[in-house]
Amino acid sequence: RNDRLGEFLLIIPALRALKKVFQAKITVVANPYLKELAKCIPEVDEVLIWEPKKHSLREIFSFSSLLRKKKFDLAVIFNPTKEAHLISFLSRIPLRLGYHRKWGFLLNRKIKDEKDQSRLHEVEYNLQLVKEIGAYTEDLSLRIELPQEELNKTQDFLISQTLEPKNYIVISPFCSNSLKEWPLKNFLELAEKLGKDIKVVVAGSREDQERGRLFNGLKERGVLNLIGKTDLLQLAGILKYAEVLISNDSGPVHLACCVGVETVVLFGNTKPSQSSRRWRPWGEGHIVIQKPQIFQIRVEEVLRILKDAIF
Repeated sequence: RNDRLGEFLLIIPALRALKKVFQAKITVVANPYLKELAKCIPEVDEVLIWEPKKHSLREIFSFSSLLRKKKFDLAVIFNPTKEAHLISFLSRIPLRLGYHRKWGFLLNRKIKDEKDQSRLHEVEYNLQLVKEIGAYTEDLSLRIELPQEELNKTQDFLISQTLEPKNYIVISPFCSNSLKEWPLKNFLELAEKLGKDIKVVVAGSREDQERGRLFNGLKERGVLNLIGKTDLLQLAGILKYAEVLISNDSGPVHLACCVGVETVVLFGNTKPSQSSRRWRPWGEGHIVIQKPQIFQIRVEEVLRILKDAIF
């Protein structure tokens, strides 16, 4: 699965099922920016990278040749693409499992793709896929194990910023789909008001830095702007020691779940394939706030829920 952060992390229980039933060595094919994070998944033995872009036939044949030399027994395609199906076929992997679409004829074990209906959580859909070949697990948790060196760096960073573990909140105001974003002015107001009672860390990618500069004006009010200043391992470490994450429906929500941090996630009623039923934070202790339109969620409502939960 070489697409985005959240989608990738939500295959972890399915990987655990494969590991348990087949006692397998597991290699994941991931987006390059997820490589170091993928190494933190206990069930993963090897990470190969494959960019989520259109590749030339030469690149496809070259990557297929690499996979063929490794003599894999099984390929599981969690995210159906023509390229992925073609590569699994050209790699001569005996058992190729996935969904019956986008050149699904190249697979020899497949199920109907009903994810767009959002009847299940994405974790459950992934488990449903591997169940087709008898893989199952009772441990449905999302879990990564950060290297001790990374945890030490995080602790040193917290000290340098006078941040105490479990005494700050992380806000993640951006996501890949602008239609799923709570208005930025609301996040700014929320950060300012929270900063009166607890320190606030704002996280985001380099692509978000321009819009995120508005948070710089809140520095004197207990708000630390780290947008574009952390890689995924650093973000995972910062989340691990946070009290809670407040976010739109985005990848950092699922990363927080993987490091055992509770979340408050804001949803609007978008199209069915983006439903909170499918993409809500996985596990116990999380809060979903949902309105027909995400901008209808009021700052006061989020503040009240947070204060009831942690103050």
